[in-house]
Amino acid sequence: MADTDTSALAPGQSVAWDNGERMGRSRAGHLVFLRRRLAEHGFAVAVDAPPGTGQPDGVLTTTWGHANEVFDRLMRVG
Repeated sequence: MADTDTSALAPGQSVAWDNGERMGRSRAGHLVFLRRRLAEHGFAVAVDAPPGTGQPDGVLTTTWGHANEVFDRLMRVG
């Protein structure tokens, strides 16, 4: 993954790297990450929302399409 400085990301903005991994800031201002899993086949999508916000803290999936759908959905949460 390239530069991981998140301070310049505005709510709703995301960046993607050449390897397909993505990072963004949701409409609510929470960081959202899509990364390839290293220990097992698949992808992990995680959000840094504090407990009690009703958001899942992460989703594991084996398909690229599902990982991108989850990332996009978590980015829209406001």
